[in-house]
Amino acid sequence: MNVLGNSTKVIEATPAAFEDLEIAIFSAGSENSLTLIPEAVKKGCVAIDNSSAFRMKESVPLVIPEINGCDLDKHQGIIANPNCSSAVALMALFPLHQRFGLKRFIASTYQAVSGAGAMGPICLDREISEKTGGHPSETHSESVFAHPIAYNLIPHIDDFRDDGYTKEELKMRNESVKILGLKDLKVSCTCVRVPVYRAHSICISAEFKQNVNVPDARQALQSFDGLDFVDDPQNKVYPMPINCSEKENCQVGRLRLDHALSNGLAFWVVGDQLWKGAALNAIQIAETLIQRKSVRFIN
Repeated sequence: MNVLGNSTKVIEATPAAFEDLEIAIFSAGSENSLTLIPEAVKKGCVAIDNSSAFRMKESVPLVIPEINGCDLDKHQGIIANPNCSSAVALMALFPLHQRFGLKRFIASTYQAVSGAGAMGPICLDREISEKTGGHPSETHSESVFAHPIAYNLIPHIDDFRDDGYTKEELKMRNESVKILGLKDLKVSCTCVRVPVYRAHSICISAEFKQNVNVPDARQALQSFDGLDFVDDPQNKVYPMPINCSEKENCQVGRLRLDHALSNGLAFWVVGDQLWKGAALNAIQIAETLIQRKSVRFIN
């Protein structure tokens, strides 16, 4: 296989393949992670997992390096990557939490079709072509979405639970509590699939323990690594997915006092869910492991 001009040998992922490896990144679904990661750990390999298989296991650190990279020091061979929307949302929430003390937040996500996998953009392209009178795509496999996605919004991502929330929405709550270490944090989330190819957007109203003000909030956001403050609404400048695609940093803007919450701030954060929400965060975990000299562990 040719990678960046170099010839690279590709072998099947079997237990024996992890011999003499220090770090391996897994991004092949929960079933494969549950099967292969324990085998990798037995061989002394640190596993960074992009699936949800180990995220909520107490002994497994769930890490966004800019936020809780110190948690890597206590790993036991497995490190979990958070859900894409959780990663993007927390990149904006954490610096505000550091300044004001986060109490609760309400989030509505606007998630790109590529978050549904490779078939997501294909389904969107096919539907747009059919609706505009173009030639239908030759690929007519069943859609990955419950309803048409072109020119539509679908308030349904992952399976519904008995309480009316979806599993995707509960990830935002559970993962935020774990990453921030806030057992009493209250979170309500609604996840929506939108006809955007790449980069998730999230509208957040957050309530804090201390009195908030916009200048201090702006300073906290502007000084946080991995986050760009993009907020000049008078000149029509604010974060948009089209400007965040294939960008390492998340963007936050539309910052203002929330009129419905005491000590509340409202803002809009956007990030490339394939990069910061997945691949980039995994690479940053590996880099931070090396920097903190935390690659070795006792298995």
